[in-house]
Amino acid sequence: MSKVMIEVYSKKGCGKCEAAKDKLCKMGFTYDERELSYYIEPHEGWREDGSVEAMAAHTLMDTLPLIRIGDDFHDYPSAMRTLKTLSRERKDMAVAV
Repeated sequence: MSKVMIEVYSKKGCGKCEAAKDKLCKMGFTYDERELSYYIEPHEGWREDGSVEAMAAHTLMDTLPLIRIGDDFHDYPSAMRTLKTLSRERKDMAVAV
């Protein structure tokens, strides 16, 4: 089974962000951490580095942390539901093998 790409867009001092990262570790998922402020401010290469998508997701959701799973952005509750489903599917596949 392929590895799931997870990125956590957070800010320093964000309690929910720290809770999300802790939960991901406990669930056995690895992730890349991104400083949200970098991705929501115009900068050199912003069109190529995923900033456009992060800006749009932040504007639409207006919550932290933003969690990107594959190509899709989620708020914290939605991300946890999605990852719990993925975790169950992985366990089912392991049992079937």
